[in-house]
Amino acid sequence: MRLNRKYRLLIVFTISFMATAAVVAQNITQHDPDKQLREAAREATQYWEKELSLTAKQANLMEKKIIEFAIKKNKLIQSKMREEAKTKRLQRLQELEYKDMRDILTGPQYERYIKLSKERIRKQKRKH
Repeated sequence: MRLNRKYRLLIVFTISFMATAAVVAQNITQHDPDKQLREAAREATQYWEKELSLTAKQANLMEKKIIEFAIKKNKLIQSKMREEAKTKRLQRLQELEYKDMRDILTGPQYERYIKLSKERIRKQKRKH
């Protein structure tokens, strides 16, 4: 039962991130999806930089990872794959993203990152 809850949280986090990317994308006049995702990733990085007191090196690495995973998630969402398969792959991508972030962040930063991510998920759930 706990795994199911974990996966639901991962799905919601992924959807909320993509929704944020979509909102940012609407404000950009150019229709380059990668550029739009990069801009959303930049904004996300600025948020994490402030919340986690990232070093310049950590912020740079985190932004690259956010961009990398946002592009992968976007391509997966755009694919013609069955929804169940998409969901499973999105969950796996989110797990990999968390793992990669663990390599970038210190222990306390990572714990705060996970805590804040879950809070953002809860807030998104309340909105919908």
